[in-house]
Amino acid sequence: MPGWFFPLRKVSLKTAGHLALLLAVLYAITASAYSVSFLNTVEESARLTREQQIPLILSQNRNALKVERAASLIRSVYLAHDRRVERQIQLQLQTLCQSFSLDDNRMLIDGARIIAAEVKRIVVGREAARSLREPPAATDPPMAADDREHRIARAEADSTEAYKRAIATADRLSDSLSTDAVMLADTLVSSVASAASEVKKRWILILTLPVLFLVVTLWVVRRFIVAPIGAAILKLEAIGRGGDVEGALPKPLFAELATIADAVDSYGALSENLKRTNAMLQILSDRDGLTGLPNRRKLELLLNDAFARASVSDGNLAVMMIDLDHFKAINDTHGHKAGDQCLRAVADLLQKIGEDSSISVARYGGEEFTALVEGRDTATVKAVAERIRRTVATLTIDLGSGQSVSFTTSIGISTLGARRLSDIGLLLSEADKALYAAKHAGRNRVTVHDPRTRAA
Repeated sequence: MPGWFFPLRKVSLKTAGHLALLLAVLYAITASAYSVSFLNTVEESARLTREQQIPLILSQNRNALKVERAASLIRSVYLAHDRRVERQIQLQLQTLCQSFSLDDNRMLIDGARIIAAEVKRIVVGREAARSLREPPAATDPPMAADDREHRIARAEADSTEAYKRAIATADRLSDSLSTDAVMLADTLVSSVASAASEVKKRWILILTLPVLFLVVTLWVVRRFIVAPIGAAILKLEAIGRGGDVEGALPKPLFAELATIADAVDSYGALSENLKRTNAMLQILSDRDGLTGLPNRRKLELLLNDAFARASVSDGNLAVMMIDLDHFKAINDTHGHKAGDQCLRAVADLLQKIGEDSSISVARYGGEEFTALVEGRDTATVKAVAERIRRTVATLTIDLGSGQSVSFTTSIGISTLGARRLSDIGLLLSEADKALYAAKHAGRNRVTVHDPRTRAA
């Protein structure tokens, strides 16, 4: 429980009720003032939008229509081929282009000037072409026909180029105005949507806070009254079932519940200590005191479990009987302490190989060890046994005072294969026979029992 909760133990329910009422009144006043202020802000934003954004959109639309009108006049002046009509259209375009100067838009003003200049070039080019087509005056210098045609074509080409530039400028202005209008409209829509979303979120917040207050109140009751009682009951039930009861209960806010929790914790700790003690006794009863390997009692359980799994899954099961050669001579010559050293060294080696090869090892008794291999074929099992034999042969046990001892081991193997045996003891008996055969054949070797000949 965080430390800042503890002072609440001295707060009476009456004081807590007055505090809750005061908070409710303060919230009502604050929410009202906040709502009025926010709605005033929304109203001011709507006014600014009406006075600024909407006129801008209308202005952009008017300018777009003017540009479309200018493009139409450009096409008319280019297609007119009549001096009087061209002059009239040019005057209309000049008037239209001058109207753009009323807007504070540099792009429109510059574009209008370019259009007016290009239209003037169209009219000048057409006038030059007409002058060259008319019969020359008597005072005009003579001009070759080819030169005259070339000048007419040049004037027409200048008019065409000016027309293309004027149309391109009008298209560019139209695209820009359309984009600006869309952006302004999008900005206006986004502004309205944002304001609506903000109103929705803030009103949701205002309406949600009372619900949250109720939820917090219920949470406090559940957290500081119901939860401690429920946790104590669950822990007592777990203790009764013998389950895991580690860890203390959270300290309740109220002293009476804290006393109950402390009592349950003490009872749980006592139960856990008893369970750990029983587990340690169980481990000691399953382990060999000298080597730390599983003892014969535990081996029988492992063998029965493995035999049951192999019977269900039709998997292979192999048993190794491992015996130290001439171990009695080591005891007789160097003493039982030296023999114990040898047994511990072999146990450590078997445990390491067992972890590497995923096999189970145990001390069978005396200088005999047993290895249990599941799911491996006979060749793999024999390879593991050969590794054990070779590694044991390399051991040198330092006995102190400059003395050391080395020894070998014989191993007998029996495999279940596809057979259906009624008892795992038969597999142990076959492995023992194979071990006897290895001893009889000269020791320091691995022998596999052959179930077909009932001999090793």
